[in-house]
Amino acid sequence: TSIEQTTDSGYIVAGYTGSNDGDVSGNHGGYDAWVLKLDVSGNLVWQKTFGGSANDYATSIEQTTDGGNIVAGYTGSNDGDVSGNHGLNDFWVLKLDASGSLVWQKTFGGSANDYATSIEQTTDGGYIVGGSTYSSDGDISNNHGNVDYWIIKLDDLGELEWQKTLGGSNSDNANSIQ
Repeated sequence: TSIEQTTDSGYIVAGYTGSNDGDVSGNHGGYDAWVLKLDVSGNLVWQKTFGGSANDYATSIEQTTDGGNIVAGYTGSNDGDVSGNHGLNDFWVLKLDASGSLVWQKTFGGSANDYATSIEQTTDGGYIVGGSTYSSDGDISNNHGNVDYWIIKLDDLGELEWQKTLGGSNSDNANSIQ
C-alpha cells in the first residue's frame, strides 16, 4: 500500500500478500508483508515476504539514508519473522538492508489492536511512526477513548524514545506522518 522512488531511479513497494506462487515466494502463513524492489523500467529486482503464522501487513515504506529501507505495518503474529507481540495486532517496524534482507524488527503496542500506517526517517537517523491504537496498556500510556492517534519516535536501532496518544472519546485514526 506504499511506493517510493529510490535514489537509483527504481522503486520500492510495500503491501501484503496471501500468495506463495507467481512472483511471490516465502509466505509464512495467512497474509505476509510483501516488499518489492523494481528497477527504473518496473522490472522486479527482488521480492521478500515477512511475517508469521497470523496476518502481517506492510503499510508504509521509505528508503533510508544508508540505502536500505524502513517498513511499517502491523502484525498479529508472534513467530516466524515476528517477535515481541503484545496482543492482537501490534505496530510492526522492519529495517531492511539494500538487498531486502531483514536487519531488525520491532513490535509496539498493547493488548488490543494497534495499526501503524506511516513511517518516516527523521533528521537524527531515527524514525517517526504514526497510526492508531485501541490499547490502553503495554507501550501505550493514555488512551482517550475508543481509538486514538498513536505516534511513536524510535532511535536508529528501533528502540522506543517516546510515544504519544492524541484524540477524544470517539474514533481518531492517523493515516500519514512526515
